Amino acid sequence: MAYLKYVPRSGAGPWGRGGTRYYRLLREYTMDALRETLVFLRDYPVYLTYFEAFGTEMSAVPVERIEEHYKPEERLREIASTLDVDVLEERALALADLISDLAGVAMSKMGVTGSILLDIHVPGISDIDLVVYGLRESLAVKETVAEALKKGDTEIRRFDEKLTRAWCYRKSKTHPLTPEEARKLLARKWNIGTFLGTRFSIHPVLTEREAEKYGERLYRPLGTATIRAKVVNATMSIFLPAIYEVELSTVLEGPALREVREICSYEELYASVAEEGEEVVARGKIELVRDLRQGSAYYRLVVGSLRGRGEFIKPVGRRGVSGGLPPDETTT
Repeated sequence: MAYLKYVPRSGAGPWGRGGTRYYRLLREYTMDALRETLVFLRDYPVYLTYFEAFGTEMSAVPVERIEEHYKPEERLREIASTLDVDVLEERALALADLISDLAGVAMSKMGVTGSILLDIHVPGISDIDLVVYGLRESLAVKETVAEALKKGDTEIRRFDEKLTRAWCYRKSKTHPLTPEEARKLLARKWNIGTFLGTRFSIHPVLTEREAEKYGERLYRPLGTATIRAKVVNATMSIFLPAIYEVELSTVLEGPALREVREICSYEELYASVAEEGEEVVARGKIELVRDLRQGSAYYRLVVGSLRGRGEFIKPVGRRGVSGGLPPDETTT
């Protein structure tokens, strides 16, 4: 399973390598943009697969058609082992080295992705996108980077006001958020910022041993709903999909469910935006989950589904405590 981001095209955008230019087909990291790539692939149906466990069609590359597997950890090692690097590669390595040192996480547990991974990046335009492997390592990096952003005593910084306004305006156009709501979400994000003036993002990834195996759970859609729920465990919300274990407070709209066990977001925007003890209002697709390992079944709410529209997660704070989004604004 994979999404299509770049396609070779003459006279395309700034990304390129060895005389080949690439057009960025995935214009935004949103489900709307992902749906557009699936429409494009209708002309190349070999790259579309129906995944029975998820009950949906998604883009994927057949194993026999894989020519090269780009590995973030190997690319970071490559950058570290050569003197012939450009300014963006140098900054990516410096950021990874700083985080590794502050968090006590080995560089072997980190990598670089995005356009730098493919070596089609453009210094001055491209961002730094890092990955960190493993649950323990990811939690350590989260704590470290969040503290660095809070203190501001390293080159790891939050967006300045100009970048903040641009980011919030853009999110308000691609998601069911006002610019002010987007600003409140941004204040909760630990994995984006700037380093030496260059934008960066950090993406935690579970190891193969830690990750769920395909087919261990079966997911079936049951319509849409808007719910209010209390977060009881946000540990897995740093990954993608972001998982919040919740206790259902009330169903605001949709099927009259007595229990929703988790909120799952495939929209990275909503990763790590709510903590244990906080309440959220969320709109998305209700799924019945059958856990074949445990022999159990439960309901979850999915944000960022391929067929969904207007899906979101909005923190509303703790009961009796201010700090979230106003409750009367969360269902608009």
